[in-house]
Amino acid sequence: MENILVIGGGLMGSAAAWKLAARGASVKMLEQQAEHYDRGSSYGTARISRSLGPKKDVFSHVHNQTVKEIAKLISYLNDEGTSEEHSMDDIYSTSPVSYLFHKDDYAEIKKFRFKKQRKDFSKASQHSSFRKFGISIPKDTILVRERRKYSGTLNPQELLRKLHLGIRKKGGQIMYQHQIQRLVKEGDIFEVTVLDLATQKTQVIQAKKVIVAAGAYTVGVLQEYAPYFKRLITPKKVVLSYLKIADERYAQLLEVEKKALRESLPLFSQIGKEFYAMITRDGDGASPIIKAGGHQRRRNIHDLRTVWYDDPQRKELKWIKKQFRKHLKMLEIHVSKKDIEEVDNYTCVYAETRTKRPIVSQIFNQYGVLDPHAVVCGGMSGIGAKGCLAYGALAADLILGTVQKPNKMYRKMTKAFGNPSVNLYTKRPKPGRLF
Repeated sequence: MENILVIGGGLMGSAAAWKLAARGASVKMLEQQAEHYDRGSSYGTARISRSLGPKKDVFSHVHNQTVKEIAKLISYLNDEGTSEEHSMDDIYSTSPVSYLFHKDDYAEIKKFRFKKQRKDFSKASQHSSFRKFGISIPKDTILVRERRKYSGTLNPQELLRKLHLGIRKKGGQIMYQHQIQRLVKEGDIFEVTVLDLATQKTQVIQAKKVIVAAGAYTVGVLQEYAPYFKRLITPKKVVLSYLKIADERYAQLLEVEKKALRESLPLFSQIGKEFYAMITRDGDGASPIIKAGGHQRRRNIHDLRTVWYDDPQRKELKWIKKQFRKHLKMLEIHVSKKDIEEVDNYTCVYAETRTKRPIVSQIFNQYGVLDPHAVVCGGMSGIGAKGCLAYGALAADLILGTVQKPNKMYRKMTKAFGNPSVNLYTKRPKPGRLF
């Protein structure tokens, strides 16, 4: 019988399993995909890594904590004398991060305390944006640029590989291609029915404690044990597109234009549907491949089993290409529609919460009783990667019943992401009541 079972081997589950294994716990992690992760919200090689926020901002805090935790992971792997040398640069690509705000958000922008952090953050209006940053922004907008070490992009694929390597070296187990069929609790023991997708054989795994970090599948996993989660988390699909300037047209750009393009990305526009773009592959001298999409252009899902293979809607891809062309125009890089090529696209899935905030918390069972031996880590909705090790460490604290750093920011983090005393963003279920 395993002491702690972690369900889900994406960034959240892997981060929690690593922190547990590093603290000496007996851990087994189940992941329904194969070892080479090819879908899910942790798929790919680029996520925006950013820490912009006002003083004591909880999302800036989780980013900064994750940087520290990854440094510890890297140090551990190198100390273990593995066959390869591990580096922070394997995971982070440091570059300026640009944010576009509407002028109506100026009161919030002032909280970023630019005067005290001039080296890290700076801002510009329409009149000064091109002089400062080489971007001509609309008159009703404000551009903020962040320059900090390890802000830029993060490689989820490489981070997952290192986390899994660390889990194994600490004695943890990882079972790939194992799908959860049922989770119930008999007395003090969790019983998890698991289907081995490779052999099609079913087994029941028992565990004293469980962390559910199954992303969009969290609701299904908890449908019997904590059915009220169907009211808290709703899976949504999001279209992503990979674009590039046609090689022939890119070769015609001036070096200063190529530099301006690279320095303008990653971009996160917090206007409307929140367009974002980042370089996911940058060949020497070749046109970079740019991942782009709309953070809030989310759609309902008919079938979670097949959504990964859905063809994106033409209008979605058209909108992304249009926003990217607008970005190039702000850089004074003028290209025609045919000069922007789509390299690839796919459908990603977010586990969206009612509050639009992540959940990292102990949960109530089907009888409305708080269970300290069951923790959910989910609902990241596209903001999880940059703070994954902080979320994972919090999940590990909750399941072990320990508090590593009981400071003010730690308490703020536990409250923001689901301290049990706030009843998980919903009314506490009465005993015997099923949602």
